[in-house]
This record gives sequence, C-alpha cells and structure tokens, in this order.
Amino acid sequence: MTTPEIVAEVSLVPSTKIQPQTSITIAVDTAYVAGQQSGNIVQGIYMMDNRVANGTTGEGTLELSTVCNIGDLVGFNAVPINALGSSEDEVEITAINVSYGSVFSAAGMPRPQPALPGEPAGAYWIGQAFNKGTQTYQIQIKVTVGKLQPISYFVSWNPFITCK
Repeated sequence: MTTPEIVAEVSLVPSTKIQPQTSITIAVDTAYVAGQQSGNIVQGIYMMDNRVANGTTGEGTLELSTVCNIGDLVGFNAVPINALGSSEDEVEITAINVSYGSVFSAAGMPRPQPALPGEPAGAYWIGQAFNKGTQTYQIQIKVTVGKLQPISYFVSWNPFITCK
C-alpha cells in the first residue's frame, strides 16, 4: 500500500480569478480632472463599494468609509468616466499606502493584479483584511487623457476601511 502524497503548488503570478467579497470601484471623471490641471481635486472622483448593508458610508465621495468583514478579500478597480463615454482615457492605481491603522497588515496589503479585459495595467488591485479595527489609507491614481499627445495627472486622497 502506498502512502498518499500531498503536493502544494505555489504560483508567484496572481490570478485574475480571485473574487473579492468587498469590491471598491473608483470612477473618475477624466475630463474634470484634466480641466483642473493642478491643485486639490475635491470633485470628479466617485468611490463606491458593495458593502452599504455592512455600514459603509460616504458612497460617491472621496471620503468612502468601507466596512468589511475579517478575512475579506478587498478589490479596488479604477475606471474612467466621461460625457462621451469613448474617450479612451485611462485610470490606474499607482499606490495604496497605510496612513493610520492596520486592517490589511503587511500580508494583506493591496497589490496590483493582472489587467482585466479592456483596462490598463494597474487598474485592478486586491488586498485582504486580516485585522479588526479601522484604517486610513492613501490611494494614488494616474489619470491619462488625450490620444495625440497623452497627458497624465496624479491624484491622491485618504479614504477609510473598517474591518469587523
């Protein structure tokens, strides 16, 4: 009789098949951001998630306060929106950093995932909420507009996440 053998395979390439329980979408009015050219952006970026029933507040603002469950995978997806709907502008997440707290911990810090169909690299990130508590995090995005000579704008702000 032979003894069964357990073999574990570890891939260093993230899978796009991961389905986060908490999904955060960042919709960016690219024409508005480009029109500001510099200074503080306080409009034109709309954050929303699928956790309103959990107690999320601030939907549609930069002050989204997501409420997730311990162990949740948390997805971040950045998408461009504009009046014409076909400008080919791009939005990508360039960084997610901790300002205060430790919901994600080092092991769960959001990281870039392979691009989804039709989106640029960096538009989709996933992290995991490992610790109960509240965290302020800084999200940084790059907004690229224009076809002939693309121009990029960098924007950052500090939303919140609570893990219960």
